[in-house]
Amino acid sequence: MYINRTNTELIEILNQESLLTFESQLKLKEEIQKRDISVDLAPLETSISNKLSQIKNLEYLKDFGFQAEDTQDGIVVTRTNKAKFTDVIAMVLGVIVFLIGVYGCVNLVMTFINGEELDVFTLAYKFAIAGMVFVGIGFFSGLKRLFDYTGFELSSKQGVITLKKRFDVNLEETVAKASDVFIDSHDDVLFLRLGDQIIFTSNADNLVQTLTIKELAKKLKTV
Repeated sequence: MYINRTNTELIEILNQESLLTFESQLKLKEEIQKRDISVDLAPLETSISNKLSQIKNLEYLKDFGFQAEDTQDGIVVTRTNKAKFTDVIAMVLGVIVFLIGVYGCVNLVMTFINGEELDVFTLAYKFAIAGMVFVGIGFFSGLKRLFDYTGFELSSKQGVITLKKRFDVNLEETVAKASDVFIDSHDDVLFLRLGDQIIFTSNADNLVQTLTIKELAKKLKTV
């Protein structure tokens, strides 16, 4: 990432380290140390240390809509209220946009049936409105998440893992051993699994999310 940068450029980037991703910060530190550049790395190291601490405390679970709470007996993971609210808003917006798109489709069809003469811009506008059907369908992913994770709870207590999650329609409870928790990946998706069940997924290309999932799996197995 930084191998083709000059020492001066690396120092300039270092001065803006707070704007970098966690992975970029790590690679920047590695490149500076490899070249033995005489520069103060304290701010960069502090930033990296803070992020590692947040990863260890599972604070980044909120990035994909979950939160972890330590209990006397173990750990409990639930869906955040913010994530639930976001899914509801996405669902409502999806319905509104979808209905606008349906109206646009009907209007477009009637335009051709009635043989109306339209200029290019008006026709393009009508097609754009009709195309909002597909945009609305995209918003419905919020409805799926809201349904899938209503009642969701993942807990670990004395080596016993309990997962409450909707599969198909019913809210099901799966009880398994801590050893049944593992991480799997496919393409750019990281899966946290309990036996055959998928607990949730994250972006495998995102280092912070990957380390957070690994830390969660570690805590589930050790508490």
